[in-house]
Amino acid sequence: MYELINKDVIHQFLGDDPELIKPMLEMILHNNLPELNDLDKYFDEEQYDEVKIRCHKAKSAMGYVGSSHTQKILQEIEKDVKEAYPKRKNDLINDIRLIEKELHQLIDDI
Repeated sequence: MYELINKDVIHQFLGDDPELIKPMLEMILHNNLPELNDLDKYFDEEQYDEVKIRCHKAKSAMGYVGSSHTQKILQEIEKDVKEAYPKRKNDLINDIRLIEKELHQLIDDI
C-alpha cells in the first residue's frame, strides 16, 4: 500500500492512538518536509552547515515514518554535502513528494 513509509514502524514508535499519531504525522508534513524543500536555497548560498543540520534533523523524522530509503539519502548528504547533495538531490525530492502523498493518505485513513 505504501512505497516509502511503513505503517508498522509508525505504530511501533507512536503507538496506536490516533490522537497522538495524527498530530505527529502532521508535524512531519508541515515542519520536517518543508525544511528539506529549502535545501537548494542553502546549498546555492553555500550554507553547507545548514544543509547538514536540516538533513540530520530530518533523519529521525524519516525513522518515525519508517522511510529507511530516505534516511539513507539524508545520511549520505549529511556526510558530504558538497559532493552528495548534487548527486542525491533528485532522489531526495522524489522521496519527499511520495512521503507527502503517503502521509496525507495515512492521515485520511486514521
